[in-house]
Amino acid sequence: MKLDSKYFDKIRITPRGSKPEPKAEAKCEWPGCEKPARHKAPKGRGQEGQFHNYCTAHVQEYNKTYNYFAGMTDGSISDYQKASQLGERPTWKLGENAHARTGSTRGTARRFDDPMEILGRARRKPAEQKLGRGLKRNEMQALQTLGLDENATPDDAKAKYKLLVKRLHPDANGGSRANEDTLKAVIHAYDTLRASGFC
Repeated sequence: MKLDSKYFDKIRITPRGSKPEPKAEAKCEWPGCEKPARHKAPKGRGQEGQFHNYCTAHVQEYNKTYNYFAGMTDGSISDYQKASQLGERPTWKLGENAHARTGSTRGTARRFDDPMEILGRARRKPAEQKLGRGLKRNEMQALQTLGLDENATPDDAKAKYKLLVKRLHPDANGGSRANEDTLKAVIHAYDTLRASGFC
């Protein structure tokens, strides 16, 4: 198809031979100025999205004296700047939301799981708090690593730990590091029990 086809000419925005009407150029809004206004300048706080139309010389003069915070106190300026950093949305410290404290079921603050205990221990489900005779899941896993069951006492865990460390340590095995991974797991398990207050 040829570019000078009559079909292309029909779909042109401005067909050949017709000229767009020139736009009437706005005049500068500065008092006593008749120059064309080619620049926009914001009107100010409370009038967002509205602009003055000025010529080059007057927009430069306007910009030198423009102050968005004119008439505001230092405290209100600080509050405005802080709110604008957060998208002007309310915020609160984690766990301080009234709905999260009271366990409200209204809106988005419904009851939910908190496995990391970010909002405190009271949010955990009772079934997840304890296993067996009051042991936590990580304590049970640590006891299993040491080769003990849920009926083990702290003294049993300490004795088993000492026995396994002596047995698995490279010095007791002629410098062999074959049991190094098992030794690390035993040490980690005992540290877990100590950190949880079991031992």
